[in-house]
Amino acid sequence: MYRVARRTARKVLQRIGRRWPDQRLLDEIELLRARIDNLRLVRNPAQQDGEFGCLVPGTLEERRLYQSRFNMSWIDELRICPRVILDIGSYDGGDSIRFKSRFPDARIIAFEADPERHVLVAANVAPLGIAAVNAAVCDRDGPVVWYQAFDARFDDGKAGSQGSMYRHSAECKQRYDFVRQSETPITVAGVRIDSFCRQAGIDQVDVAHIDVEGAEYDVVAGLGDVLPKLLYVEAAPFDAWVGAKRPGELHRRLSSSGYLLAADLLGDRLYLRADLAPLL
Repeated sequence: MYRVARRTARKVLQRIGRRWPDQRLLDEIELLRARIDNLRLVRNPAQQDGEFGCLVPGTLEERRLYQSRFNMSWIDELRICPRVILDIGSYDGGDSIRFKSRFPDARIIAFEADPERHVLVAANVAPLGIAAVNAAVCDRDGPVVWYQAFDARFDDGKAGSQGSMYRHSAECKQRYDFVRQSETPITVAGVRIDSFCRQAGIDQVDVAHIDVEGAEYDVVAGLGDVLPKLLYVEAAPFDAWVGAKRPGELHRRLSSSGYLLAADLLGDRLYLRADLAPLL
């Protein structure tokens, strides 16, 4: 149904290019938007990404941390009572902290591949009882290459949020010309989710929040028989990474693994395990 709605929207936009402005076409766009919204399994919209303030436990110190567009209300909407939440590609631990604040009894695990970022993540989340793991979640256990990235807008020499197992494409470099990716990769530990869960004594994951700069397919390939109830995946709508699987391939993989697309958020996607849908 999403495919039909998108195809219709594309035809409308092509007509707009030839006949703009046209009130009838504007009305068609609004109708299509409503149809696409009605196809979603969740009603609450995505939140605005960006910084939020967080008090350090036991102090009056406030830290500015980053949050994704993930709306915590989705978990309640989909009738999930989370016991285990994985924040994969944690950056600074902001989303892990949001999960812990909303679901204090849940076991939260923050994965961050970049060793410099991991130090920051651990410092931010440890006081709240959140585990921090320095590893690149992917489709294999063992060493993997990692390209650090640095943001020229800050010019502080610290590793930024665009570190990845994959090189930036020419289009990515053009869009984000302020990001400099290291020419020479470092080596970090790679881990599959199913392997990690066996070692950690986890038999079920409720939510996986995935922001891994091009390695989304690799993460999913490493799930094995551990299929989280809810997956939130950041997937660039253009070819940003050299050699990485595209969002369409990721979607086919998840569909064949028994997931439904609960919401397409233009760059972020929400997937629900299909066996839970009849319970809604």
